[in-house]
Amino acid sequence: MTLKEANKELEQLENDYEYYLREKEQLLSLVLPKSTDIRTERVDGGNRSDKLLEYVEKEDEKKINDTLDYIHAKIVNLNNWIENELKILGKYDEIEQLIVYYKEIEKKNHTWVEISQKVHYSVTQCRRIYRKYKKIREID
Repeated sequence: MTLKEANKELEQLENDYEYYLREKEQLLSLVLPKSTDIRTERVDGGNRSDKLLEYVEKEDEKKINDTLDYIHAKIVNLNNWIENELKILGKYDEIEQLIVYYKEIEKKNHTWVEISQKVHYSVTQCRRIYRKYKKIREID
């Protein structure tokens, strides 16, 4: 996985997290009691409630909470991976960092010719440096 792919996946997970938070908010608005209105206050007898509907809504809330926990754990894990990857990248010299940055992190897809012009190295040397970086990173 490259840093660009990791950042894209992180954005998707954060979007999913926001979606499920909104779903939970909508579900809670159905389950929680409404504000009291003095004009419609009932003094004789209790209110009727649909126990099956309340059960189904609580089960939906539990599923949403489980999904939110799962997405949050993935976001934390992905953030840790990106942070570790950037620390490892910090061990390289500036030119190697620039080459990896232009190839993986920046949103615009640069060609090797563009990268070589930006770092003032030959295309072959840029590819060799990037290959060396990828080879070291793929070893687990």
